[in-house]
Amino acid sequence: MKRVIGATAGIEYFKHERNAPVDAVLSDGGGLFDAEVSPAEFAARVIEIVRNEGDSGLARINVALDGSSPDTFEVPQSEIDSALANLDPASIAAFELATKRVRKFQSRGLPKSWNDGTGRFGERVTPLGTIAAYVPCGTAPLASTVIMTVVPAKVAGVEEIIVATPAPGDSMPHPAVLAAAKIAGASRVFKLGGAQAIAALAYGTESVPAVDLICGPGSAWVTAAKKLVYGDVGIDGLYGPTETLVIADDSADPRFTASDLIAQAEHDTVAMPILVALSVDIVDTTEVEIERQLKGLPRGNTARAAFENRGVAVIVDSTAEAIDVANAAAPEHLCILTADANELAGKVTNAGGVFVGEWSAEVMADYIAGPSHVMPTAGTARFSSALSARNFVRVTPVLNFDDATFLELSRDAELLAKLEGLHGHAAASEYRRRYMVGE
Repeated sequence: MKRVIGATAGIEYFKHERNAPVDAVLSDGGGLFDAEVSPAEFAARVIEIVRNEGDSGLARINVALDGSSPDTFEVPQSEIDSALANLDPASIAAFELATKRVRKFQSRGLPKSWNDGTGRFGERVTPLGTIAAYVPCGTAPLASTVIMTVVPAKVAGVEEIIVATPAPGDSMPHPAVLAAAKIAGASRVFKLGGAQAIAALAYGTESVPAVDLICGPGSAWVTAAKKLVYGDVGIDGLYGPTETLVIADDSADPRFTASDLIAQAEHDTVAMPILVALSVDIVDTTEVEIERQLKGLPRGNTARAAFENRGVAVIVDSTAEAIDVANAAAPEHLCILTADANELAGKVTNAGGVFVGEWSAEVMADYIAGPSHVMPTAGTARFSSALSARNFVRVTPVLNFDDATFLELSRDAELLAKLEGLHGHAAASEYRRRYMVGE
């Protein structure tokens, strides 16, 4: 890990370097294009193909990228039922517990319709009609992401919830993903991946319905496509490589500090593990422990590459400085492993999720605690939040004034409209007011 000494240097690091673009992976789409292009250009071209050619365009893209394409994109319900029937009982029970806890957590934060008590004004909360949850399945079958995206939408009352997840050729998606979709309450599952999945879900094809909102994490190509279709369809956010920031003092067990960092580093070679430590000794002991733990992990090489590529340790003089650095970083996950963890947690302003003390391990939120593990990355926790049931509802203001309320407010509304030079607006009030007072 790179070392940065001092809170000021750490804050500057995250202001200027932590969001430096990761080198883009160029691709010609397996010969689909005549030259290698960036993820943004790749996504733009794929979207154009899908919009113009529909299912045949999807098939053409899949053949170029994977060498084959499924005959039908939708997974038959019989395959989903079979996947659940063949899953071992312990895994089913774990999925059901996770679903129950996420449902309970999300229900508490769901906004409710309200009015002022007289019915004159208020807000109406209504669910979206159709959403799609994108579930990556690259180097790991992220069945937990099904729970973390579908269940919040179910809590919100969304009528149709589609899961899109890649599967090559005529093979089926990973059985755990299909089983999770059944348990979480998804309506349909499609074998769709990459930018082409986002295009199909945004604009629809002969067999793939267009949806109101697309949620979930994905590759650079998926993220680029989500950015391009936003406005034609809703999106939950733009997610980059995962990141975890751990604040550790001398009270922290280096085994826990190291394992929390590794838990996210093993996702991707460009994941960002961050340690904010109160001494150089803490960094030294944590690095020794990281190396010890990596030797026994199947994905140890991936995690090691993440530490080498983007890992950073910031050494500060106090926990107050540690919080300043953490707020500047605005990490996806913030783990506080200090003696004063409860006090520090109240000072956090920028984080996707906060995990307080050694027993609130971030891995609990990844799988079973209750919050969705789809959280803002790359510093976007400064202005955005973790995925929740709130993403899947619309909040509509409703006015139902009586004549007395209108008359009480109309003159001031007209004055403000005329100050803006919008006399048509003013007239819409004046005609009513004059009618009411007999002018």
